[in-house]
Amino acid sequence: MAESNATQVILTDDGLKIIKAQSTADSAAGGVTNLNDPNLMSVIEKQNNIGQFAGLTSQYNVIIQDAKDDGIDTTAVTTAYNNLNEFMAGILADPSHASDIDRVTYKKYQDAYNEELAKIQSAFQNNANNKFTSAANATSQAASTASQAFSAADSAFSQAQAIGSQVDSSMAVQSTATAKAQSTADSAFSQAKTAIDTGQAASQAVTALKDGSTLTIAQLGSGLAEKVSNSEYASYKNQTASQIGELVTDGAFSAYSQATARLISATVATSDFDSYKDQTAKDISSKVESSAFESYKKQTDEAIEDKVSSADYTSDKKQTAEMIQTLVSKSPSNIIKDGGFNSAIVGQVPSGWDFSNVGQIATNSDNASGLVATGRSVLQINSQISSNSDTFYGDWFDVQTGDQFYTEFKARWSNMSQKGTILIGLETCDANSGNLQWLSGASTSSPNTWTKYTGIATVGANATRARIWVSWQGSSAANEAVFVTDLVVRPTYSTQSDINQLSHDINLRVTKDDLIDQINIQAGKTLISSSGQLTLAADTIYFDTNSPVIIPSANIGSLLVGKTLTAANISANTFSTNNETFTVDSNGAITAKNMTLIGGTLTSPTINTSTINGSTINGTTFHGGDIISHYNNTAGYYPMTITPDGTYKSTYFDNAVGLQSSVESGAIAYKYRSMIGNGQYLAYDSVINGQGLDLQSGYTSAKDTTFSNPVSTTTGYVIVNANDGITLHGDNQQITFNGTSADTTPKGVIITPYGNINPNGTQNIWYVGNNMSMKTASFGMDGSGTYNIQFNRSLDIGNFNINTYHTITSSDNGPIHFNRANGNPVDIYASTVNYDSLVKSSLLSVKRDVRKADTAYWAQLVNSIDLATYQYKSDDNTSHLRLSSIVDDVNKTKQWQLPDVFISRDEDGKLCGVDDSVLLNATLATVQEQQKEIDQLNGHLLELEAKLNG
Repeated sequence: MAESNATQVILTDDGLKIIKAQSTADSAAGGVTNLNDPNLMSVIEKQNNIGQFAGLTSQYNVIIQDAKDDGIDTTAVTTAYNNLNEFMAGILADPSHASDIDRVTYKKYQDAYNEELAKIQSAFQNNANNKFTSAANATSQAASTASQAFSAADSAFSQAQAIGSQVDSSMAVQSTATAKAQSTADSAFSQAKTAIDTGQAASQAVTALKDGSTLTIAQLGSGLAEKVSNSEYASYKNQTASQIGELVTDGAFSAYSQATARLISATVATSDFDSYKDQTAKDISSKVESSAFESYKKQTDEAIEDKVSSADYTSDKKQTAEMIQTLVSKSPSNIIKDGGFNSAIVGQVPSGWDFSNVGQIATNSDNASGLVATGRSVLQINSQISSNSDTFYGDWFDVQTGDQFYTEFKARWSNMSQKGTILIGLETCDANSGNLQWLSGASTSSPNTWTKYTGIATVGANATRARIWVSWQGSSAANEAVFVTDLVVRPTYSTQSDINQLSHDINLRVTKDDLIDQINIQAGKTLISSSGQLTLAADTIYFDTNSPVIIPSANIGSLLVGKTLTAANISANTFSTNNETFTVDSNGAITAKNMTLIGGTLTSPTINTSTINGSTINGTTFHGGDIISHYNNTAGYYPMTITPDGTYKSTYFDNAVGLQSSVESGAIAYKYRSMIGNGQYLAYDSVINGQGLDLQSGYTSAKDTTFSNPVSTTTGYVIVNANDGITLHGDNQQITFNGTSADTTPKGVIITPYGNINPNGTQNIWYVGNNMSMKTASFGMDGSGTYNIQFNRSLDIGNFNINTYHTITSSDNGPIHFNRANGNPVDIYASTVNYDSLVKSSLLSVKRDVRKADTAYWAQLVNSIDLATYQYKSDDNTSHLRLSSIVDDVNKTKQWQLPDVFISRDEDGKLCGVDDSVLLNATLATVQEQQKEIDQLNGHLLELEAKLNG
């Protein structure tokens, strides 16, 4: 039996190095495994987190202190910080070894802290903005006060100085707040900068906030400093002072004075005054040239001559002068100048009245009692629930104790049923105490339509001033409008009776209020004068005179039966035959049952008849029908009118609208005016002329019952003419296509004023083409987005062509680029890509931080990848077997190993797949590393062979 001898193997230094290198490689492989384990925090990650948490803690302490100084609640951010700090304390306690970590919990605490930190920073920003806004408001208030100073001219300058002082004070307060905010921001910035300077890791923790925000404490401090800069407040103060100075300059008041003078001059220099003057002169001339005037003048001269020749004339003259003086000093004229509101405009406040927001001018719609005509302007006092509605007229005037004033007015309630009491009287002021007292004159009873009321108001003791007072003494049920008009307030006197007897004169006079009746008997003359009614009652009254009886105006109550009236000239208000076959009314209108006009001319007549026979009718104005009876017809339109200039007008009114069509100046015009509105009244104008069609829509600023107000606010128009085609403008102006006769509901398209195309009804597409079967392009326009845009022909976009044969062509043979909006390349997703060449942009000129790669590190990452064969779920049984790494997006604990550096994510961080560019170059690094090992092993092998063959 042969003996087996043991073989001794002696390892050289190179052999030991190989074993040591293998151990190092194994250790590195284990480190790579730990590095890629998502449930472990590696030593490298721990060291990074230690630095980051140092910066985070420093940042937290600074923010907490600043938040407390600004009064911001820190409870939530403190809780979030403590949770994160407690979770990481145990993990970071051992920085030399990897530790297990629950990534889900870690991320939850990180997100919670970042979210609360963002809220704190938002609160800082809001506080700074509030301080800035407060200062701006103070400046705005100062400017508003300056504007008020302009209207109070007498005290403007002193008020402006006071406002300037207030602004300075406000600036001082805001400046103090600004300085404090600036100091806080500077402190926060300094502390944050100290924390950031502790290391790059800490800086990353400070700047990387929730959702990728990079707002740092330094940036926040800079923003605060900019917002609360004191220079802005100084600018506002200077601007305010400048505005006040401009508003209160004497030049502005001088301009107003000059403008007022020009307005007065323009008003009294108009042609209207010359016209009035000429007309008045003509009227006076015609009166004094009449024969009646000559007779009156002669009779008056004789009476005056006889009177003044009397020896008693001197006494009479003195007494008469005293009486005239007394009467003139107590004029009984009406104090209210326009008590019937005849010159008032509906919706406006008439001159002299102070409504105090309790009433306005309205139009009367009730004429049942005949007291107030329909369409007249009346005062409407608005509804009151529980308090009185007081209205005042004019200025205060002087009164004495015991003075009496006659009062009168007409009133009705809106629903013909009285609620409360309406009264007219005086508001007086006590000379000693200044107390006010309200005196009732006339007051309402219970009217069911327009009713007239009268009364006397007596001035009480110690009253020295008074003004007109109209009041609605409301009750809890007075919740409707009341109307009043024809208001009268005038002084009244006690009854006087005088009998004066002279040597040749007996005068009996009775006066009451402003009425004077008297009988004066002189030698040869008797005067009976009455300011009211004089009645001669007897079976027979004879006028026994040799001279003609002069009766300037007379009404004969019965007919002159069986009498013949012979006269050269007959003057009468009306004239009629006994059987009334021919009448002439007071306005000169002739009514005849059968009248033939032979020859002659009717100059400016109004003819009311059923039939007019004639070959040619020449007239200036033709009316059809009677004047439209409606309160909106303020201009007195007829249903149809032809005016002297050849204009034809047709007019209509109701409570809601006024309509008028006309043919004038070669055009047909239609006008629509709404009668209902509040500052805006709907209006439409349509004109058809030789150029085309013009349609306007909009509003008038006032109710246009005369069709004379233009559309002041245009909301839209449509113009059709041969030169410009169709022009649309406005919110609702459009061209609408409603489909064919087969469509029971509208279907088609709408072309908007901008030229856009919208669907009408159930229309889903709009196409361009020869017909439905030969569409060039089809555009989906449904609201659900179901229908697409489809082009059935090749599409050229510049040098880019898309045809119908699955081909995208560069027309000028240039490259095709797919870029983002910022110019950078965009990602492309495709299934299978066939290409002639694949070029990756790896130019050094576009790169930064270029360092030589550690091929051993990348080789270890490549070797840690789990490869798998598979098929896609969409593959069929003809698809080939696939081989690649796996991105595990299913399992929480990853079952397929793939380092994160090889995984591609989209902009939202969502997993996309494997980044082949990185993987390819990592594989190249693996090949290089393996080649190094092969070369080294070959060297060792050659060395061993040499020694063995030694």
